[in-house]
Amino acid sequence: MKNYLPLILLLIVASCSKPEPQKADVIGIEDIAYLTGDYPEKIQVINFWATWCKPCVDELPAFEKLKSTYGDKIEVILISLDDVENLESKVNPFLEKHNIQSQVKLLDYPYAAEYIPMVDPHWDGAIPVTLIKYKKEHKFFNQSFEFKELDFEVSTLLE
Repeated sequence: MKNYLPLILLLIVASCSKPEPQKADVIGIEDIAYLTGDYPEKIQVINFWATWCKPCVDELPAFEKLKSTYGDKIEVILISLDDVENLESKVNPFLEKHNIQSQVKLLDYPYAAEYIPMVDPHWDGAIPVTLIKYKKEHKFFNQSFEFKELDFEVSTLLE
């Protein structure tokens, strides 16, 4: 029995560990058209951000808390606007360091003037930006969020 105790303890610790952080999937402009054009049956919270944007980084815990609060009722998608050549050197290490559990996409498309109007005609190009979509609802926010504000926006759609 003594010989099995370390193995049992190891299995218990492994089963209680946190899930692995996400790694970013590289997407193109056609994926932006798909994400921003369809009106889903599940609430989608789509946030455009970058690792070099302090307000973006500061609000990421609110999106993570939103995901853990609502679980499968919503879909949180974080779209990084970092340069694709920084995927392995900056973006994925950032996601690991901050244990990001939401879906992460990295947009590999250099022409912002083409994808910005696809997201919302009111977007001036500044980040962070959040789009909340559900059925026929389309809410666009050119601002930073705290959890309380995000929670309010999502909860009003669930009523």
